[in-house]
Amino acid sequence: MKNIVIIGGGLGGLTSGALLSKDGYKVTLLEQHNIVGGCATIFKRKGGFICEVGLHEMEGVYSPQIKKIFDKLEVYKNVAFIKPQEFFKLYSKFGEFVMPDGVENAKKALKVKFQNEVKAIDKYFEIILSLSDCFERLSHLKWYHYLFFPFLFAPILKYKNKSVSEVLNSLTQNEELKLILNATTQYYNDSPKTLSILLHAIAQSSYYKGGGYFIKGGSYKLSRYLADVIEQNGGKVITKATVIKATKNEVIYTLANQNITLKADIIISNIAPVDTYKLFEIDFKEEKQIAESISTIYIGFSKNLKNIYGKGAYSNFIAQENKPFVFVDYSQIDSGLVDDTKSFGEICLVDELKNWEDLSQNEYKIEKELLLENVLSILEMYYPNIKAIIEFAEVATPKTMKRYTKTPNGTAYGYKPTPKQFFRIPQIKSQKINNLYFVGQFVIAGGFSPAIISAEMCCKRILKDT
Repeated sequence: MKNIVIIGGGLGGLTSGALLSKDGYKVTLLEQHNIVGGCATIFKRKGGFICEVGLHEMEGVYSPQIKKIFDKLEVYKNVAFIKPQEFFKLYSKFGEFVMPDGVENAKKALKVKFQNEVKAIDKYFEIILSLSDCFERLSHLKWYHYLFFPFLFAPILKYKNKSVSEVLNSLTQNEELKLILNATTQYYNDSPKTLSILLHAIAQSSYYKGGGYFIKGGSYKLSRYLADVIEQNGGKVITKATVIKATKNEVIYTLANQNITLKADIIISNIAPVDTYKLFEIDFKEEKQIAESISTIYIGFSKNLKNIYGKGAYSNFIAQENKPFVFVDYSQIDSGLVDDTKSFGEICLVDELKNWEDLSQNEYKIEKELLLENVLSILEMYYPNIKAIIEFAEVATPKTMKRYTKTPNGTAYGYKPTPKQFFRIPQIKSQKINNLYFVGQFVIAGGFSPAIISAEMCCKRILKDT
């Protein structure tokens, strides 16, 4: 029986550990934090609040790739997924717009609003759906298909060097329409000008076709279940375990001030390649650009927002030009995060570590308070008097993200998904160490679904190699 040691307990590490443990491998997963999940986790606050760290909407929950994995692990039987009634709502200087679920519903809503942009709308959906279809077929590619790649995957070759902005600018000059189609950019990147149309197409198509889902009770429900699968199949999940060194056959970690050595036939890394190779004391220069981080404001409300403001959208994008952000109103679904008399909400915006890392303790506190006040003042423009029912509000900056996840730049996205960087062969197996494999946000892209899919790719490769 092969011994597999997994460094890092994000969704990539947990999913690969669960899959491999079910296939008979002896798995030990090491997580430096006191709880598994990475960004797929929760924390609790007084007043009965469960605070969701990373999940707003997971796309692809019932897509063929994810369903295959979740069926094998019996995830659907043990984790509840809640679907909002719409894709998102956008507030901008142009007014309000609700984007419904479903390709045809979305096209219809857009065409009603933009009657002079019918051709542009049809072409946009034609582009993203054709690209999404190409990548779906690409996941089942056989070696001989490469001979016909230019014919089978022409849309990919046509758009692989294009950004979202470039494509939309070629379709329309209507700024409001472009803003709506770009509303969810911060799910993946800081700007449509630098976001690959390929990633945009894959993710947006998935949302339109299958919808987004929230994990009832918080994303830790999924993380904890995957950890349970590992343990139920004879593996170990060890938290508060900081890996300090690795060799081809050993992983050394500290736990309770003791150094412990594990024998490893196979090592899977769920942390960044640059940090992985440091553990092996191998020179590695990161040539790819690391993506930005995020700031998140967690808010507990003393009353139920849906009861006060009525039925509304779950994901609300507020397109202020200086600091656009998304406000997630968990009262609009059966979230399981707090009892029905109260609400939990979350504000998320793209940010950078450099804006925070060199501040003094006092400066850091002041800047967090300023961010909180500025963003809440904007939110109150759309939810009158909402500040009066805030029970607690807490700001997590890129500095917070780096402290808890240990990612370079505190990134939540992995490598920056630019046209130059996104379309590449996923680096599942190390080119420097023949029994080292990678999973997580640095393999395909940031997000729950890419991390989970990277785990299956890793397991397939290990099964092939062993």
